[in-house]
Amino acid sequence: MSRTDDLFALFGKSVSRDPAGRNARLHFFGSIPFDDGTRVNQKEGSRFGAYAPHATEHRHPAPLVALRPTVVALVSVNGGVGRSTLATALSSGLQRLGESVVALDLDPQNALRQHFGVDHELPGVGRSSLLNAPWRSILQSGFAGCQVIPFGDTDTQQKENLQGWLTREPTWLAQHLSALALSEADTVIIDTPAGNNVYLHQALSVADIVLIVAKPDAACLGTLDQVDELLAPHLERERPPRCHLVINQLDENSAFNLDMLDAFKLRRGEAQLEVVHRDPAISEGLAFSTDPLDNTARSLAGDDINDLCRLLIARKKRL
Repeated sequence: MSRTDDLFALFGKSVSRDPAGRNARLHFFGSIPFDDGTRVNQKEGSRFGAYAPHATEHRHPAPLVALRPTVVALVSVNGGVGRSTLATALSSGLQRLGESVVALDLDPQNALRQHFGVDHELPGVGRSSLLNAPWRSILQSGFAGCQVIPFGDTDTQQKENLQGWLTREPTWLAQHLSALALSEADTVIIDTPAGNNVYLHQALSVADIVLIVAKPDAACLGTLDQVDELLAPHLERERPPRCHLVINQLDENSAFNLDMLDAFKLRRGEAQLEVVHRDPAISEGLAFSTDPLDNTARSLAGDDINDLCRLLIARKKRL
């Protein structure tokens, strides 16, 4: 019996095994190393592959309905680049522009809950997935009418069990997104953990648009090759994601920041590079769990975020 089986047993859940069905499942991408030293054997497939039941489910497989929300994944190799803050602001900005947005936290640090100020006592992605509970039951209200799916509080054992499960099940996220019954009118904004990890690759496997978030510093500039390596297998899909580099928290009063921005432009070119200026009001939104766009109507950062939202909407129309 595995650790995951032990966890289910604690909650009075039984586990059924279907080796034949498991072997027949569609996998998304090639062999990629993960931080825990495991490797996943994956094959090229569509963005939302054929439906396959979880190990704990007892129903028969059914064809996956071709619902196609636009999925935007925010990724970074470096921590502390403002990824969760930007995900919150984009969710609010897109919703204000008439989009229907679901903000999804795939980071076990559970930071998106603090940004949106949602109920921390309710379960999130972590525990709900281990108990095979539908994600619709954990949707919470966010800013400007958007919806939020927090990662939720999980202990060390639960994190290990879920990470192991996701390593073995590359279609885990695609299955849960399809079960939400979202449509082409919806946009899913995914916040991922920093670095090379199973949550990142789950998000990249379904992403239509990837926003690579970086600060204007040497540390982020030095990891661009790592970012390219992580993205490479996903760019070989039949429908590869469109990628944009977002330089976050740019301070135009800093000569060093401006020099670093020029360095990023030399490496990436200006065509796929976006800038969000530094604004204390954005950080204050996190401190008070308020909408970061409430106080940025006349700020550079507010304009930048709205421009980025309009870019995402334009990209969505071309998909």
